[in-house]
Amino acid sequence: MTHIYRNKIIVSISISLLIIFFGNILISFAESTSELKQQQQQNQEDIKDAQNQQIEIRNQMTSIQKEVEDLNTKISSCEDEIYDLTNQITETEANIKSAEEEIEKTQKDLEEKEDLLEKRLVASYKAGDTSYLDVLLSSENLTSFLSNYYMIEEIAEFDNQLIETVKETKKQLEESKRILEESKVKLEETKKVQETKKAELNATKNEKNTKVAQLSEEDQNLQKKIEEMQAEDSRIKAAIQRAEEQARRNSAGGSAPSSNPGGFIYPVPSAYAKVTTGLYYSSGGYHGAVDFGTGGINGQPVYAVKSGTVVLTAALNYSYGNYIIINHHDGTYTLYAHGQKGSICVSEGQSVSQGQQIMRVGSTGNSTGPHLHFEVRVAPGGYSNRVNPMKYL
Repeated sequence: MTHIYRNKIIVSISISLLIIFFGNILISFAESTSELKQQQQQNQEDIKDAQNQQIEIRNQMTSIQKEVEDLNTKISSCEDEIYDLTNQITETEANIKSAEEEIEKTQKDLEEKEDLLEKRLVASYKAGDTSYLDVLLSSENLTSFLSNYYMIEEIAEFDNQLIETVKETKKQLEESKRILEESKVKLEETKKVQETKKAELNATKNEKNTKVAQLSEEDQNLQKKIEEMQAEDSRIKAAIQRAEEQARRNSAGGSAPSSNPGGFIYPVPSAYAKVTTGLYYSSGGYHGAVDFGTGGINGQPVYAVKSGTVVLTAALNYSYGNYIIINHHDGTYTLYAHGQKGSICVSEGQSVSQGQQIMRVGSTGNSTGPHLHFEVRVAPGGYSNRVNPMKYL
């Protein structure tokens, strides 16, 4: 009886241990899946934000391109007006030149007529027998006298009228030239205004085109980022599926990963375990991590600070760059970022032990120099669950 009773106790204890064992397994994988889903949710929110930014950028590009089209219309109108003004100036210059030639010709004609009249009067004065008085005195009778008188008077009046006509013509030509010259000045001023306006429109157009080019580059960068995040989303989905599959296998009789009940070790060799950036940036902004980045750290090994399960590995061209997340099955997760390209030597779902090398220090992603970005997160392990790593090291 005693033997049977002892066996029952052993069986009861064994069943209890199995329940605890498999219960711990399910809890561990539930945490792993929760972490992945948290990462997936954050990643999908980032994708949505990037897509909204892209929509805004494309709306700006459309608006600016419409402004450029309007500027092109205005520039074309300015060019047409400048072309018309140039033709008007050319025509006015030709008219001024023609007027100058007419004035010169009229002046010459006036001088010739005045000279001819003067010569005729002088000649008539010197040749007494051909003077006006002689003509009058040589009249045979009163009728002849009157006839000669009126003839002389008409000749003198004709000469004077001819000279006055030439003078008036010259005066009109000079007035026309003056008006043309004033018109030319105004045309040139208007043309200068239009050329200035055209230059300003072109400058504005160039600024708009530069802005469109910048927005286009931002759009392309965002599109690339979205594609990378979408690819990461696919990797996270696959990781969730693997974690859930692993949970099902473990519940059917698998083994739980080992855990180290002790504290964390430093994630880099002791010679490089110097914190270069703490939980907060020097500007006061929240960093949410610590950086190890002393000289010579590039290429140094990165260690798992505690045993656990790798829940995520990724190689990004932005943000964390090459990074790893480990679930330590004690309510904490650790993240190791900016690793060297191709240096990750563990895979998702793999169990790692404390001190095991997982990658090498590098400067991938959003990094200005070789360093290890190290985060500690508490369950469920999301981005908003970051805590001070120095409390654990």
